[in-house]
Amino acid sequence: MISALFIYDNKGDVLISKLYKEDVKRNVADVFRIQVINQASIGKSNRDQRTPVLTLGSTSFIYIKSGNVWICAVTRSNQDCSLILEFLYKLEALLCIVLWDDNNKKKHQQEKLTLSDNAIVNGFPLIYDILGEVCDYGYPINLDIEYLKKYVVGLNESTVTNIFKKANFNPLSQLKKSTPPVTDTEHHNVTWRAPNIKYRRNEIYLNVEEKLNILMSAQGEILRSTIDGAIKMKSHLSGMPQCKFGFNQNTIFLTNYDIQDDERSSVVALEDSKFHQCVELDAFENDRTIQFIPPDGEFQLMSYNCSNNTNIPFKIIPQVQEIKKNKLIYKIALKTYQPPKLAATDFKIKIPTPRNVISTNFLASNGKVKYHPEEHAMIWKFNKIYGEQDNILTAEVEIQSQPNNDFSNWNRPPITIDFNLDMWSSSGLTVKYLKVQDKSKYKTVKWVRYTTKSGSYEVRY
Repeated sequence: MISALFIYDNKGDVLISKLYKEDVKRNVADVFRIQVINQASIGKSNRDQRTPVLTLGSTSFIYIKSGNVWICAVTRSNQDCSLILEFLYKLEALLCIVLWDDNNKKKHQQEKLTLSDNAIVNGFPLIYDILGEVCDYGYPINLDIEYLKKYVVGLNESTVTNIFKKANFNPLSQLKKSTPPVTDTEHHNVTWRAPNIKYRRNEIYLNVEEKLNILMSAQGEILRSTIDGAIKMKSHLSGMPQCKFGFNQNTIFLTNYDIQDDERSSVVALEDSKFHQCVELDAFENDRTIQFIPPDGEFQLMSYNCSNNTNIPFKIIPQVQEIKKNKLIYKIALKTYQPPKLAATDFKIKIPTPRNVISTNFLASNGKVKYHPEEHAMIWKFNKIYGEQDNILTAEVEIQSQPNNDFSNWNRPPITIDFNLDMWSSSGLTVKYLKVQDKSKYKTVKWVRYTTKSGSYEVRY
């Protein structure tokens, strides 16, 4: 949503800059200074300067002014400007609270607080940390000061309570005015979900996505295996539902656990697990269940890595033999290990060849084979390939016969495999149950899906 955020003083100098995405560069701050701040300082104004949104080409500048400070959000896509403006005004109110001691004191306590450039400069480390917490990759997530006190160093209890000790004015009311009241006190800390969502058909989707990275020897031995996994969800639920699911009993989280001491052969060891802020960590620590109130729509609930007891869906045994000085004979044996009813789609094996190939000859038990001279490789394709099958490709490759043109300088790049495999988990991770509870006790349609894709799947020969 927001690509970058800049805070300027009245002269157009950048006090703080925060880039959330890579689609803009830091020098874009000069455009806003020239087009808006300089024009306003000399008294010139036109229709663009009177509005809080300035669009130049594909770049939009959404801004507000507080005292002698300008706060500007930059975006490169078609976004909801009213939502960004609401975020900027809430950010202004939050900074007024945090910088109360350094901010200019108001003679009249009922006067609205504004920011000053001196207060911004004095509180630079604190403000920069806040800007990193209130936005996640440019998406506003949480401006609640109680939430920020847990993650921002220096934003302690005394920073907020000094407001009430030194003045009768309560700047927290500025945030409360722009925030709709929450009637359910049980969920007052749920800032990632609105309380009044309604759906005619209540559905929740859970997708376990894993990317498999394999390095295999010519004999079929696994040299290295890692899995990059993520649990992604899509929630179309009414109200404030409490969701809960659990994994199979042999799933462990490697926090303070030694996998070498476990005698079970089918242990699913998850490493570097990271959770969405909606997950209740206390419940996870007690019984290892994932309990949460889901955001509305699509989101990533958790991510993990796995490097133990990897289930391999495909194995290749390659044999490459040199004949004379200008011929190669390939024999590629492909074995599939997934259940026979599971089919991998978009299956492709890329088999490198030397340069200067002048002729090829293929014989495959299944699939289609074609030589691609621009890639210097043969590509063996299957629209679908089912489990527990054996397939063999035999190929003869002839290169141009020239002096000093042999296979001695060929470094033999590895064979690579690309595929998509549904309803298969290479780590062995299994969701045993998925429960949804809400006060209205509506019926919920629940879907659980597993997807394994190829990452760096390579075979040496």
